[in-house]
Amino acid sequence: MTLLDSSLANECINCPENFPVRGRIVPEGYLLTTRYLRYAYIDDADGCSTDAHAHPEHVVFWPERACAEVEVDGVRHSLSVGQGLWVPAGTRHAVSRDPSTTLAALYLLPEAWDGRAPDVHPVSVNAALRELLSHLAETGMPRQQRLRAQRVCLELVADAAFPVIELPLPQDSRIAPICRSIMSNPADNRSIGDWAWVTSTSARTLARVFRAETGMTFSQWRTAARMSAAVRLLSGGTPVGVVARRVGYATISAFSAAFHRLMGRPPHLFLPANIDV
Repeated sequence: MTLLDSSLANECINCPENFPVRGRIVPEGYLLTTRYLRYAYIDDADGCSTDAHAHPEHVVFWPERACAEVEVDGVRHSLSVGQGLWVPAGTRHAVSRDPSTTLAALYLLPEAWDGRAPDVHPVSVNAALRELLSHLAETGMPRQQRLRAQRVCLELVADAAFPVIELPLPQDSRIAPICRSIMSNPADNRSIGDWAWVTSTSARTLARVFRAETGMTFSQWRTAARMSAAVRLLSGGTPVGVVARRVGYATISAFSAAFHRLMGRPPHLFLPANIDV
């Protein structure tokens, strides 16, 4: 759900879905600003939080290291280093503000952006862009010099070459507990028939609800959940063989094939030593 109304940029309002559109983050006279979400800021009332909210600016989320997750309109997106997620102005989202989070947010004024903007989509946040944003966040400089550097940042934001894992989070009480259980233990190999027995529901009903709530079959959703967990483990330096077992695969080859099909590249490239984007 995206709500756009530039006249609301400086006030917190409630939309019909009852989530706030917060005040402007980007300082007056500038094009963008970066926040590292493990830190507290003096204007955090307008910043990101664990509660569903939106901003009058476009936001690009990315992890500084390892991996991080963003929930947008009820879908969980897993990001690894080099990957970012474009969230258009007015779009509902929620993020962690835990001191351990690696997530960062780049807020962009809609009028400063002349590229693609209408929907949530993955973007590339390469090393050059990350370093420049970090330099701008940490270094004082004259206004015109800062604006020139900000325009360079805008030019460096590009559509991603590789996909971001999207994991819809169902609300239906018949399958929400199943999904929570799988996310907590991705190696759980119970079939939809097994879950039907556990929940005293027919397998046909569970299959129908999975498709209606997530747009995926049970098997497709479980694979996405497993790969989301795999990216998190790999980005933390866990060996590929260990990751394969932890997310429910009997062999490295089976895991690698499934991972490559979904992510477009093999799992070993997600290990910290191989991340060069």
